[in-house]
Amino acid sequence: MMKILLLSAVGALSAAVSIPAADATVLLTFGQTSTGDTVTATRSGSTTTITSDTPVDIDDIAAPLATPILATLVIDATSTGTATLVAGNVVQPYSGTFSITSGATNYLSGMFTDAIFGSGGSLTLSASDDTPGESVTFTSSVITANLLEGFERSIALSFTDVSPPANITAGTLRGFSSDVSGDFSATAVPEPATWAMLGLGFAGMGLLGLTRRRKGARYAF
Repeated sequence: MMKILLLSAVGALSAAVSIPAADATVLLTFGQTSTGDTVTATRSGSTTTITSDTPVDIDDIAAPLATPILATLVIDATSTGTATLVAGNVVQPYSGTFSITSGATNYLSGMFTDAIFGSGGSLTLSASDDTPGESVTFTSSVITANLLEGFERSIALSFTDVSPPANITAGTLRGFSSDVSGDFSATAVPEPATWAMLGLGFAGMGLLGLTRRRKGARYAF
C-alpha cells in the first residue's frame, strides 16, 4: 500500500511539474507611419493627459492576416496620481483606453491601468494584469477569444523622441510631444487541473510522511 501511495504521489508531482510553462504570445505590435511627433501630453494643473490619433502600421498580429496593415491608433490616458522621481526616472500612474482600428475592423482595443516610467527622451507606459494595482482588458474582431481570455495580458507603449525631455512640473509629468510604438501580448495562465494535480502530489507526499511518523512512533513505543 505504501509503495502505491509513493508511486501515485511521485507521479502526480512529475506530471504537474513536467507541464511546460507557456511562452508569451504576441497579440499585436505596431509602429507609426509618420516621421513627426504623433503623441501629445498636456498638463493641466497637477494632471497630465496623453493622447494620440495617428496612422500606424501593424507589423505583427495573432490572426491570419498579411502584414503590414495600415490602421489608426487612438490613445487617451490620464494621470491618476502624483509623479515621483525614482533613481532619476519619472514614475506616475495612469489610466486610459486605446484602440487600433481600420473602418469597422477592431484589430485590438482595450483599457489599462498602469504607470509611465522613463527619463530624458524616452518613456514607457506598461501594464500587466498579473501585477497588483494594474489591469489590462482586450477586445478584438480578428484575434480569437481563446487568446484574449484565460491569459495574463500585458501592454507596452513606447514614447521616443520626447520633447522637451521628461520632467515633473506641479507634481505631474510636464507636457511633451513624441513618437510612439507598442506591443501587446498574453501569457497563458496554468489550468486549474495543473494546480489540482500539483496539490494531489503534495497531499500524497504529506500522507506518506504522516504514515511513516505514525509507524515510527508505534515501533518506538
